[in-house]
Amino acid sequence: MLKPLISAGMIALIGGGCATAQMKPFILDLGHAHVGWEIDHFGYSNTVGSFRRFDGVFEIDEAAPENSKISFVIQAASIESNHAGRDNHLRSEEYLNVDEFPEISFVSTKINMKDETSGEIVGDLTLRGVTEPFSLTFKVTGDAQFAEFLPRYDQRRAVGFEAEGRLDRIAHGFDVLNFPGSPIGRFIQLDFHFDLVDCEGAPNNNIPCQYGRNDSLSFPYE
Repeated sequence: MLKPLISAGMIALIGGGCATAQMKPFILDLGHAHVGWEIDHFGYSNTVGSFRRFDGVFEIDEAAPENSKISFVIQAASIESNHAGRDNHLRSEEYLNVDEFPEISFVSTKINMKDETSGEIVGDLTLRGVTEPFSLTFKVTGDAQFAEFLPRYDQRRAVGFEAEGRLDRIAHGFDVLNFPGSPIGRFIQLDFHFDLVDCEGAPNNNIPCQYGRNDSLSFPYE
């Protein structure tokens, strides 16, 4: 069973061949997802952090993957960098200004395939109210059913997905400390690590489909 699933996953998320001619939704497993960022600090090292609250919609056309649609929203106030004082500063008007611009969003406009396991997602990124073109390189890292022994995983199909891109903060009006020798670099590196799950027809207590969405559930396997 594993080999057909791998083939289907590559078709669904990057392209090639023929499959069901319809959009297929995949749900983000919030328990196994990461949105990270890093930015240069004085040329010494990178300041590294993440966002803790986000979600996305993945509509995959398995017959024509280039027509697939991806949208993603990050809650700006969920930024973390392992430093409470800095995090509060990053949420302030001087930086992300989360009170006025609570969301960072991305909507795909085009998908280009490089090979059987990697490609590029092109779209529009909105940060601090400014929308600019943005691209992500991506790869599919695996595709299989969850093991039968996992309770409430229901042997759902899951696809591993990773992507990264470089954001020009100045282009988005994020221009604090923009001068030669600034302690803050101009470009922000973003990286994404997701488990995408086929939740169509899954019961309401399915763990990967409900993780982070239904607080009443218990999760025996993290």
